[in-house]
Amino acid sequence: MNSSYEIITEAACGLSQDSLKKAEILTVPMGFTIGDQNYDQVPEKGKPDFASIYQLLRTASSASAATVDTSDLIEFLRPALARGKDLLYIGVSDTLGETWHNATRALANLQREFPTRRIEAINSMTLSAGQGILLQQLSKLQQKGASLLEAKEWAESNVPHIHSLFAVQNPDFLIRSFKGNFSNSQNQILQITEGQLLLKEQAKNRLEMVSCLFKDLQNAASLGTIQSVSIVHADCEKDAQVLKQMIQKQNLTDIISISFLEPIFGCQFGPDTLGLFYELE
Repeated sequence: MNSSYEIITEAACGLSQDSLKKAEILTVPMGFTIGDQNYDQVPEKGKPDFASIYQLLRTASSASAATVDTSDLIEFLRPALARGKDLLYIGVSDTLGETWHNATRALANLQREFPTRRIEAINSMTLSAGQGILLQQLSKLQQKGASLLEAKEWAESNVPHIHSLFAVQNPDFLIRSFKGNFSNSQNQILQITEGQLLLKEQAKNRLEMVSCLFKDLQNAASLGTIQSVSIVHADCEKDAQVLKQMIQKQNLTDIISISFLEPIFGCQFGPDTLGLFYELE
């Protein structure tokens, strides 16, 4: 393993605490607010009760995701640099909030403070499990001895291979959280294109939303090889299982994971959102 550098990302990166620990990835704490209650997602403190949080979110009068603060991030990362480590930061898409911009400001300040250390940043152009797919591969490269610059070059060349789609039932959360021309209609299919969240198509009902996600993956499989698939859900696991079964039935890939969409993003996409992330070679 090349231990000369640390891989850094945000806590809501689509990977479990065990996976992050095994990969030795350093995670920046993140937070969100539901009603008047603040919550933190810190992997080292264990997995939150996501189901209970989503139940609160369904009836809350307001909800929002907190932006990673520049000064907090500087304090969080300074010890690693003081130990003589270089840093490779991979962050959520710059068009989906201020976290990426605050992170790059923090890294620039740290570079001035530690001029002999190498600090690099990668815009994942996605979020959640999309980031997780990249992080797992980056960790494997580091374990095999890849340098920081080799790992960065690999990530930048593979970011375009990550596809990210969402089936969103309630548009109110989107309209409050993101800039864009989102309609007031339910059952929207969204995709991240060059880091931007865009409307892809409109579904008639819940089942058709799941089918739309599957058809996108099926079409992609006709163009290349699906390396891995991650399905995330905002407290709608039954739909996630239906999508998984559709994928398995067509033998599109053997590597399929299902997990909760982190409530940080649930506050932005809303309960019952279904997400599909895959890597296409």
